Formats: sequence, structure tokens, C-alpha cells
Amino acid sequence: MNIIQPDTYCWDPRYMEQPYSLAVERHGLLCISGLTAEVYDIHRDSYIVDSTSLVKQTKVIFEKMEAILSSAGYTFQDVVYTVDYAVEAAMPEYRASGDVRRQAFGNSMPASTGVLVDGIPDSAGLIMINAVAMQGGRDKRVVFPEGTPTWERYRDKTYWPGFFVGDDWFWLSGATGRVYNPDTKKEQYPYGITAQAEAIWNNTLGQVMKDALIKSSRTVRICNYVHPAGVADYPETHTLSREFVGNNAIATTSFAVHRLLHRDALLEIDATCYLGKDREVIDIPEWNIADSRLTSAVGVRCGKYLFCSAQGPVDHETGNIVGLGDLRKQAIQTYKNILKVLEAAGGSARDVVRTIEFTNPQNAHQWHILDQTRRDIIGRKLPAVTRITTNQLLQPKTAFGMEIWAILE
Repeated sequence: MNIIQPDTYCWDPRYMEQPYSLAVERHGLLCISGLTAEVYDIHRDSYIVDSTSLVKQTKVIFEKMEAILSSAGYTFQDVVYTVDYAVEAAMPEYRASGDVRRQAFGNSMPASTGVLVDGIPDSAGLIMINAVAMQGGRDKRVVFPEGTPTWERYRDKTYWPGFFVGDDWFWLSGATGRVYNPDTKKEQYPYGITAQAEAIWNNTLGQVMKDALIKSSRTVRICNYVHPAGVADYPETHTLSREFVGNNAIATTSFAVHRLLHRDALLEIDATCYLGKDREVIDIPEWNIADSRLTSAVGVRCGKYLFCSAQGPVDHETGNIVGLGDLRKQAIQTYKNILKVLEAAGGSARDVVRTIEFTNPQNAHQWHILDQTRRDIIGRKLPAVTRITTNQLLQPKTAFGMEIWAILE
């Protein structure tokens, strides 16, 4: 595993002391940690955000990203996936910040998702952005769906709905459950998260895959971003997901955001498809997680790549929450579950290249506990990490959740 360490990184001369790696590269996949506009002020001996402008903060983030990409031998054109995690105060300038993305990515846009979160840990910034790049990413073969006039506007967006990279991978941007009304010639959101989930699988995400001639069974990972107003009925969407992917279990992460970019949206889903033949669903028979509605597997291995469903502090053999009221114990149990999945896939903690970690607002001041736990369990070669304060965790009584990607030898 190659830990990316730029020779010049003026924004944080002490970046190698952080409880995560700026970026990790292995077998042609580069994972970049969540980046903010924070810079180290040597006179104050502290980290500051130099501007309250979202556009200026986004520029700083993309300058950091360019330094990391260049150090690893990649360019912006190789980026295949980004996620923007913004706070509510970012919204007045959010559309304008797209110009920074256009200038960086040029004619090779990534798959992207943007959501609002309740907080960005240890930062006064308005936005955090993580990224994934692939060798061959600059040779994307984009798919623009046909059928309704609204798809045409995606040719001018700062992301592409879906595209192939090489022969094996298809990346899809986050999609919401909008429906085109031919009478009004406008898009609208149906009432309720179940109806919106159906629209995602049939009209937006599903339409991209259909026009790409990709079977839904090729999906290997999804992330569900759930509006708080949709949390209560969210379990009812599992049946629709199962109908879409059939009997092919996928790696799944779900968490509640502050809200989605469109105020009427209750659910957003992004996805990755794998077209290779060496796909393996990871199973741990002794875990008691059977549910006929669920589409999720604990992990899906695609060649050397392993996508793991998000885990939390659950003892899967008993179904009990571990460490109620104790964030350290909950984090340890979460890692214990992750390590079990890695072991079942033939890997270990040293193979983890990317984590998305989330806690609730009540524990947002305790990220130092989670950072230390990460160091204790993973060791010196830390992965790329994105830390998020979510509106709530979907599993009651839990204070920590984590998704990981790993690349196995």
C-alpha cells in the first residue's frame, strides 16, 4: 500500500502527524481523505479557515487535491468519484462553487454526490470533499440517458450521470427520486420516501444503467443518503432495492443527513457496478442478520477490491448493541465487525484504504476517541478517512458507524 506524502503541502506542514493518511494508492485505485479549507497558521499554532466564502474554500480544497493527485501520478481527469459534505451555511454559494469543479475536471467529470451534514469535525469550514481516482479514469465513456428533456441539462453539470472506466467498472452519480411531468414539462418529487425510492430505481439511477445496457445485478455497492423526514419509512424501501438487484447482494451504507440539496428530496443513492467475472459475495454464516427484505451483503469482493457494508457496534451473533453510552467501546466493536469481514474476504486491517466514519451530534466533540481507536487497531499505515457528523444513525442507540473499502493482495 502506497501512502501518498506530497513533498510540498503548504496547507499543513504537519500532515504526516494526522490520524489518517492524506491519500492511499494501491493496484490502480487512489483514495483521498475528506479535505477541508483549513490551513495551519504557524503564528497561532492552530488550524484556521481563512475565508467565509464557499467558492474560496472550494478553491483551497481543489488546490490540495491537485497536490495530492500530482504526487501520486494522477490528474483531475482520473477522478471517478467525489462526495461533497456541506453545511447549511454553504448553500447560498453552492451553485457558484461549481465553477471551481468545471475548471479542475474540464471535459472529464466524475460521478458525484452532494449532501448537507450536521457538522464537519474539527473544522470551521463550510464543506468537505473526498475523492477516488482510478488508473484509466481519464478515458471515461459517459452515458447520457435519453427519454426526457431534463436529461439534456446534465451535459452542462459538473458531474456525469454514469460512465465506464475500462471494461470492468461503471460509476454512477447520486440520484434522487424526481419524476418528469410531461404536462408541466418539469421534474417533481412524489410524496414519501418509498415513492421516491421507486423513482430512483426506475427513472433516474435505473435509467442510466438501462441506457448503458448494464444489468442491475451488476451493482456491487450503494450508499443511501436519507433525509430525516424519511427515516421512519426508510425500511420500506428495502423491498424495492431487492426487486431491482434481484438475488445479488450488494455492499450497502445508509445514514441520515441534515438534508439533501433539493429540499423535496428524501433519498439519494449513488452506486458502483462491476462487470468482471471475479465477483464474490462475502458471507459470515454465524452472524444473525437475515432479513428477507434486505439487499445488503457484509461485503462484496471484485477481484482485489473489497467493498464493505457499513458496520456499527452490534454483536451480530446476539443482535445486541455493545457499549451503550461508551463511544470507545462502540468503536472497538465496529472495528471488530469490520475485521471479521476482512478476514472472511482473505484480508486484514492493513488492506483498508478508505473509511467513511460517522457519529451523531451528541458525540461530535469526541472525535479524538475515534481517531485514537483507529490508530490502535489499524496501526501505522492509516487509510484515507472522511469523518462526518450525521443527523442521526439509523440504528437506534448507536453512536458510531463506518464503511470501509479495502484492496487485497
